[in-house]
Amino acid sequence: MDISFDLRGRWAPGSSTRFTNSDVHGIRARDNQPALPSMIVLDIATVLFLYQSSLLVGAAVFLLARLRDVPASGFGTLAAAFSLVGLGGVLAGFGEHAMLPKPVWTLGSLTFGLVGHGLLALGIERLRSGRLPQGWRLLAVYPVSVWIVAWATGFHLDNQLRATFFHLNAALCLMLAARIVTRLRRVEQLPSCRPLAAVLALSGASFLLGAAAILFVADFVPWLAWEFFIQILGNFAVSILIYSVATDRAERKLSLMAELDSLTGIGNRRWLERMLPGHLRPGDTVFCIDLDHFKRINDRFGHAAGDTVLVAVAATLRNLKRPDDVLARMGGEEFLLFLPELRASDALPVAERIREAIQAIPFQHQGSALGVTTSIGVAQVVRLGENWADLVHAADMALYDAKRDGRNRVAHAPRVPHDLMPA
Repeated sequence: MDISFDLRGRWAPGSSTRFTNSDVHGIRARDNQPALPSMIVLDIATVLFLYQSSLLVGAAVFLLARLRDVPASGFGTLAAAFSLVGLGGVLAGFGEHAMLPKPVWTLGSLTFGLVGHGLLALGIERLRSGRLPQGWRLLAVYPVSVWIVAWATGFHLDNQLRATFFHLNAALCLMLAARIVTRLRRVEQLPSCRPLAAVLALSGASFLLGAAAILFVADFVPWLAWEFFIQILGNFAVSILIYSVATDRAERKLSLMAELDSLTGIGNRRWLERMLPGHLRPGDTVFCIDLDHFKRINDRFGHAAGDTVLVAVAATLRNLKRPDDVLARMGGEEFLLFLPELRASDALPVAERIREAIQAIPFQHQGSALGVTTSIGVAQVVRLGENWADLVHAADMALYDAKRDGRNRVAHAPRVPHDLMPA
């Protein structure tokens, strides 16, 4: 957070906060112009202090959740994110009191802000999927590239450039976090996801408007005061709502225990119905997966061997699916995998990898190799308006084609048949 006033009480974007006595009860406009008389005047010194405080309070909430083993990932990352952004403001305060050289505190506070908001997006992703995305180490390269540019150009010493860069980076990361929460809501439909996504998007938009004010508004101090007031409310709301998401997920997990298949530990039909999105989109894909000649395995080796096969196949499917994919056992030896927003070019290759992985499972019974293969029917939404029953029916028909053509293969229904479309 990069905001300061010069000795005459005028704003100098990008450093720390300095006020004269005349600034204690209000904001002094640039060049003695009136400061938006139609607006309630906010004391920007108080607003900025509360902004830093809200970040540190949020970090404490996330740290407490992590220490209490709240059933969700990402709280440690989120605590670090809020702490770094807050400490960036503290570092700027040290610089304002001449406790650090200007090149050190300007670049240091900017780096804390950039990394902190990047960690916020990573923490939200960990909350969604339980793991960090591929390429997350680029966050370590990002500040290094900023340092190189700063060394070459000295842009961090220009208060307006530094403050604008900080605002734009914050807006991008918050918008990305809102997008991640939207993806989580589509899969898990947790009550707290919608307001959390809205608050993150609003905070991102606020930073974006702040950047515009710095660049294009002559007397933008009152606008920045309102911006950071919105950020204060957003920081508190984000902390509460993220904790609520974890709580919603824990409660939902308890309610779903009755909807899990007792043998394989994956969802059953009832669980699948609860997990499906309300509306299908182009790219949504269904795999109907059926083990070949499974009855022979039960008849020849016994039901215990058949159960072992089902458990191993379920574990393989669970390991291969994406975090957003929905896997269920439909009964007997049949499984269903729902893959939202899968590219059309990826449908068959993904199904082939699943078929090959199941065929490669090293089953043995009393020292004898036990070969297990599977047939897979694939159907994909290609137009808006298709419904779930039609999509599954198309995948079933493709599965029958795979069985009829010799088993241990993948068959694709290129589109839900037109005569199955709802009137």
